[in-house]
Amino acid sequence: MDKLELLLDTFKGTNSENPLFSLWKHFPHVDRDPQQLAEVHVDFYNKYDFDLMKISPHGRFPVVDYGCTVDTEYDPITGSTRCAHCCIETLSDWQTLESTSVGEGELGKQIEVVRLIQKKLAFLPKMMTVFSPLMVASKMDPNLVTNIRTNPEIIIESMNILLDDITEYAEASIDAGAEGIFLASQHFRQTELTFEEVKRFEIKFLEKFLSRINKKAEFTVMHVHGEDIKFKEAADQMKVEALNWHDRLTWPSLSEAADIFPKGLLAGIDETRSLVNGKPEDIQNNILDSIKQSKQADNRIIIAPGCVIPITAPEKNIEIIAKTIKKTREG
Repeated sequence: MDKLELLLDTFKGTNSENPLFSLWKHFPHVDRDPQQLAEVHVDFYNKYDFDLMKISPHGRFPVVDYGCTVDTEYDPITGSTRCAHCCIETLSDWQTLESTSVGEGELGKQIEVVRLIQKKLAFLPKMMTVFSPLMVASKMDPNLVTNIRTNPEIIIESMNILLDDITEYAEASIDAGAEGIFLASQHFRQTELTFEEVKRFEIKFLEKFLSRINKKAEFTVMHVHGEDIKFKEAADQMKVEALNWHDRLTWPSLSEAADIFPKGLLAGIDETRSLVNGKPEDIQNNILDSIKQSKQADNRIIIAPGCVIPITAPEKNIEIIAKTIKKTREG
């Protein structure tokens, strides 16, 4: 059975083999160059032999082509970055937003990353990172909440442009070799927006995106970011093959999630604590516990982090995860 078939069986709960696993992280200082970013992803896979690859561009890749300037500095823990200058400074700036060409510029670079990885790892299921339209808008506009409440119709019109561009980018990523999409949302949790506003500006657009991309992608994984999340709402409303969340930091636990959502679950690794500072036995026990819960959930759980693993995580600790899972597979 090839890796993609095994992955899809896992999402459906028909994987009779050992649990799958995956890890992903940012690669600061090389993630602005497609060739280098592709190479470090391939090297990362070759070192740890996981079952699914999440391709991780730098954290502001979707907003560059609209006029944002990305800082050259990186977060020392996550390896992500921020905007040095945002393209939306006033509400009226939203009215001048124009669609971008996904085959060119920064988005074109990320599609090239997929193409380069596919040449080396055609057999490995790969999912390209895509941010929700509201998440992209929030990275472009530091005053987004105020602007939404001042003139929501202007924001809605502009977000439809973002939706089309994001969908075309996701489709182009699949054409380049990605089998799936990793769809990130930061708004299924307590934010400045009310949940009624989230329904209008996040959920509505996510549903439109999924109705289009699900016709093309083999699978979509949704990342529900943060703590105190609305996991059940995501499980009920998002038509995806799997959910990813910080199960070691927030509700629900793996076993609780398995009762709520009948498809795939990507979670289990305590990436912010034991992976960084834990003793070898702490990391091993974390993985063994996740494997146990996966077996109780029809092997629907892919052992994975709740988000990018910190770039401060020692390689020896990552190796413990890979070795523990390998030993389990060998019986």
